[in-house]
Amino acid sequence: MSRLDVRLKGALLVGLVVLVYLPVLEAGFIWDDDKHLTENPCIVGPLGFAGIWTTAEATYYPLVLTTFWIEHALWGFAPLPYHLVNVLVHAACAIVLWLVLARLLVPGAWLGAALWALHPVQVESVAWVTELKNTQSGLFFLLSILCFLKWRESRGSTSYVLALLCAIAAILSKSSTVMLPVVLGLCGWWQDRSLSRRAVAPLAPFFLISIAASAWTIWEQQFHSGAIGTDWAQTWPERLIIAGRDVWFYLGKLAWPHPLVFIYPRWRIDASHAASPHQPA
Repeated sequence: MSRLDVRLKGALLVGLVVLVYLPVLEAGFIWDDDKHLTENPCIVGPLGFAGIWTTAEATYYPLVLTTFWIEHALWGFAPLPYHLVNVLVHAACAIVLWLVLARLLVPGAWLGAALWALHPVQVESVAWVTELKNTQSGLFFLLSILCFLKWRESRGSTSYVLALLCAIAAILSKSSTVMLPVVLGLCGWWQDRSLSRRAVAPLAPFFLISIAASAWTIWEQQFHSGAIGTDWAQTWPERLIIAGRDVWFYLGKLAWPHPLVFIYPRWRIDASHAASPHQPA
């Protein structure tokens, strides 16, 4: 494609995202936006900016809280700019996803990015201010992939360093992005149709970052966010069952995204009857 075609398709993709999410610009703050933003002592209280990086106040998403701190300094608690930023970051994610798919020579790359960007399951992430942690981490996640793919083509050290920095930024925005090294490995396999030791070695720093972030997150969630007690005391067989069901549950939501809710009813899991279906509690 010519540069003009790229720009036109990019503008169309951004325009579609903005058009679809126009109603969001009239929304306000909801649910735990107070915990993460409007009543967060790092944003409006005595802890300040330093507290974002040195305390466990609220959930530990330091780079997202840094974004909130900057936004609050710019426009206070007017909700519209917060929603607009989230919509634009989501649009940027769509653009980078398109570039990644195109670099991987995936047929219909633009259409795939558009379907991803406009799919109803994205509404929660885009329309809820606190979920900037999804859109922001997603942007850095995708940028890391794009830089890594550029490095695989050119072997330029700058692209590799940028990939690492974006990986760290993604994890500091949301720790669930620790799966990035696996995705990078799959991208390498997709391009080469094989996965040699030489291709895996460059992934080592990414894995080390993800392992450290995973250990930190487990510790933080248990000792600061209260993820302990009977509600969290599943056995390993029960955890395996939940992991297996999650895959099919969310694939089902991709195929038929109804109903969409904040928190789905909790499943009743019985490891002694793993093969039998269980209805949500």
